[in-house]
Amino acid sequence: MTAQVFYDNQSEIAVLSAGFADGNGTPADPTSVYCVITEPAGVSVTHTYLGTAPADIVKVMTGKYTLSVPCSPSVAGIDGLWGYEWVGSGVVMPSAVSQLWYTSLEEMHDRLGITDTSDDSLLLNAIATAAGWINEWCGRHFNRIVEARTYQPTNVWTLDIDDLVDDPSIVMTVDYDGDGIYEQTWVRGTDFVLRYGPGRFNPNYTGTGASRPFRQIQVVQSGKWLPFTWPYSHMDRVKIVGPWGWKSVPWQISESNRILASDIYKTKDAPFGVAGVSDIGVIRIQSNTSVVENLQAFVNPRHKVGI
Repeated sequence: MTAQVFYDNQSEIAVLSAGFADGNGTPADPTSVYCVITEPAGVSVTHTYLGTAPADIVKVMTGKYTLSVPCSPSVAGIDGLWGYEWVGSGVVMPSAVSQLWYTSLEEMHDRLGITDTSDDSLLLNAIATAAGWINEWCGRHFNRIVEARTYQPTNVWTLDIDDLVDDPSIVMTVDYDGDGIYEQTWVRGTDFVLRYGPGRFNPNYTGTGASRPFRQIQVVQSGKWLPFTWPYSHMDRVKIVGPWGWKSVPWQISESNRILASDIYKTKDAPFGVAGVSDIGVIRIQSNTSVVENLQAFVNPRHKVGI
């Protein structure tokens, strides 16, 4: 099996399939069947079979269903891994790809030369573990998560925030009196602007271009200021709703996920780190230093200690 790439085009169709069986392994139809498709931008759509719209799942035969998905994201320019989960009568089947990871099951098949599905559960666990380690080590995530996050100001002019994707849906509100109610909505471009970091205004300063997220808020409206905080009140006075993460996953992150997932998968054949014995003694596995080099530029110093 080789990795399959789909291009951003309505005419490019990805066909997903699922098979359901009873306890004896005989193909059987669940009471209900649906499939949840999640885009890299975090947008999810539930497709059904003879249910609520979009009811575009097709039954091929007993126990087998297919779904055709146009490979065009609802948010223009947000390309990457799409996630899907098949659900039949409340039982979720493991998804082959997840937008929460930085590489896919098919890519790992291609990298390791695997042509069957017998080790898919091991590979999925390795991919997820490696992606989680990357997030923890870098102190940030590179997939998009749309949610509200709150912050405590440390001065009245600038505020450091998590990685925030440039998007017109961003909303910032402020709680001036510390009662937990964000009563004032600020207007981007009028009350505040977003910066890529202290003193940084250009997204392409390291060559990553439009993928680089915002990291800081700066007040620009005369008469506006970020609120002071004091004890016995709510400290998180600023709330921001928007897409957090990166617009697209950097290549270094995807490659690091593949390298780490491969190493984790192969450790099943190296108990206690011993890969075998040769004429010169015990062969032990070692960590891959290229992963650290790939990720070093993406470490978030505000969330890391000793880096």
